[in-house]
This record gives sequence, C-alpha cells and structure tokens, in this order.
Amino acid sequence: MRPETPFTPDLIDATRRATELLEQPPAKRALRAESVTVRAGVPGVGGEVRFARTAATQDDPTPALRPALTGLAELATRLGSGVVITLDEAHLAARRELAALAALLQEGTGERWPVVVVLAGLPLMRAPEHSVTYLERGAWHELGMLTREDTIRALRRPADAAGRPMDEEAALILAKASGGYPFAVQLYGHYAWRASNDSEKIDMAAANTALPRAHAELERGLYAARWTAASQSQRRYLAAIASVAATGRTATARAVADELGRTPKQLSTVRDDLIKQGTLTVEGDELRFTIPGMSAFVLAR
Repeated sequence: MRPETPFTPDLIDATRRATELLEQPPAKRALRAESVTVRAGVPGVGGEVRFARTAATQDDPTPALRPALTGLAELATRLGSGVVITLDEAHLAARRELAALAALLQEGTGERWPVVVVLAGLPLMRAPEHSVTYLERGAWHELGMLTREDTIRALRRPADAAGRPMDEEAALILAKASGGYPFAVQLYGHYAWRASNDSEKIDMAAANTALPRAHAELERGLYAARWTAASQSQRRYLAAIASVAATGRTATARAVADELGRTPKQLSTVRDDLIKQGTLTVEGDELRFTIPGMSAFVLAR
C-alpha cells in the first residue's frame, strides 16, 4: 500500500486476474490451479503473474469489490481451490477501505469462503483511528527481532541455496551489525552478496565491504524516513533516549523524562505514539530504537 492511495482498485484488479487464472480451460494451463495468491502492494499488483492497473477507476471503488471477490470465492469453491490475499503496509490504508474489506470477509466467513487474508504493517495499524473491529478478531503476530541464531540462518541458508556459501565468521559480523532487524538482515546480506561477486563464497572481506554500504543505505532510508516523519516533540524525545543511552544508563521512561525536565506522564502520549509508529520498542522498562544503529544517527543530528 502507498500513502494516501486507495488499495481497493488494485485489489479488484488482482481479484479479477486471479479469477481469469482459475477460469482458464485445462488445455490452456500446464498445471491445475490448486490455489491463487493475490497481492496488492508496490509496485503494481500480482497474482501468479505480475501486472499493473491501467484503467481509470471510479471515485469510490469499494462497491465493485463485492462482486469481484464474491465471484472469485465462488469459483474457487467450485474448483476445490483456495485464495490467499496478502496486503502489505496495511498501516497506510484508510480505515474506511479496511472496514469495507472486513465487512465483506465477515459475510464470506458465513458462506465458508476458501479465502485467507494476511495483512502486514506497523503496530500503529491497531491504533483506534486505524483499528477495524472484525480484523481485531484475527490472529495477530508481532514479529519483533530475530534471534542471533535465526539471523545467522537467514543469512547463510539463502547464500548456500544460491551456490555461494557464507562463512560463519562473515555471518556473525553481519548478524551483529543487523541487530536482528529483518530488513537490516536483508540489506547486509544483499551487500555482502554483491561484494562477493568474483568469489565462490561470501567471506570476511565481503562482509567488511558490506558493512559501511548497508549502514549508509539504512541512514538514507529507514533512519531518515522516521526522523523526517517525527514531530518536533517526538524528535526531542528520541534525542533524549539517544543521549541517555550514550552515557551507559538504561533509557527508561523516567530517565528520558528527567533528561527533558518533564514527568513520564507528561510525555506518555509522545512515547506511545513513537511505539505505535514502530520507531521505538520496549523491553522490560527500557526504551530502545527498533532499528539498530538509529541512536547514533539521532545523536549526529
């Protein structure tokens, strides 16, 4: 999903495309469609084949979603198949659109539609201004950080499968730099792969080359985006956390409030908003930046 951009037109197009895939006669298919995945994301939309929406859509496309999704669910039922709908960056969606989709899915549950819907987004999608009652009944899973072992596995297994294994020492240094943050793991692994283009394996030399490149990418992307999106009061709060942590103290809500000359209660809204936005996380009483390395970025500003 994209900021201030309706996702329903893309979802309708993806649904229609999925219907076409299921409707193809056996002679035109090499394999029987046992299931269809519908994706609405960036760029464009994808089913089994990526495609982009080109036709103009009506101002309020939500009424058109009902016949499109209903038809797909009914067709999948007749074929003994199933449909998976995945929506990424769901926190960017307008509540009205999510509510319309949720109402339709609620009806489909009663009809025993063979449909599974998976949404991914930042914690703020559960804030009151975003939350949709029916979706709250779903199974929610907070991904959080990867463990050290899972991070190493995430780095080494794809490399092994691609025929360019990663040395354990290289994986260790990349895992430590990533802090277990999933996107950072991908980024460090990506740059290590590129740095090892002329080698048969990903060694320490490639890992050391990857470290500053991946860190610079994080600064230009995730760090800068979250800093730019923060209000002045939120920036002061983030700076206070970074300052407290830099002295070796634990950045509790009380310690941060003392740094700013305020009380924790006075700053509770700012703190809670930063947590909902995914910029901060709480471990016990300690406030931490969700993305490893952002503390240094904030201090530099």
